[in-house]
Amino acid sequence: MPSRSLAVLILAAAWTCLAQQAAPPAVVEAVAAVYPKAAVTARTSGSVLVDVHVSVSGEVASAAAAEGDALLRPNAVAAARLWRFQPPPQARDLRLIFSFRLMPKNTPAAQLGAVFRPPYTVETRRASPAPVSHYAKKKTTQVLTDPAI
Repeated sequence: MPSRSLAVLILAAAWTCLAQQAAPPAVVEAVAAVYPKAAVTARTSGSVLVDVHVSVSGEVASAAAAEGDALLRPNAVAAARLWRFQPPPQARDLRLIFSFRLMPKNTPAAQLGAVFRPPYTVETRRASPAPVSHYAKKKTTQVLTDPAI
């Protein structure tokens, strides 16, 4: 009978550990990435996946972009480093998703900015730049001639 009690105790402990690991740590503070001006000008949008290591204090100990456009990556990683989580029982690796979305130029201001989607996704919205509607005029230069020649 003691071996059966020991087996039940081991299974209960393993289930508790798995349950604690399965529950992702709650976000205490999330920071949206700033849409890079160069990406707006280039009309670049998309998602950047950032792998973070969360320490037992709930702070991001390290962050690195796993996927995404090169113009968007630096701002996503910088924002990921500022996130804070409820302290997990042990250090954890998580993946954050930063989406960058260009909206039509007439989008109301209330629909621009950041949208957070639990557990670890944030979308940064920015109005598309206006298309170029004029071209530079060709500048003519007047050649001065020496009347003595």
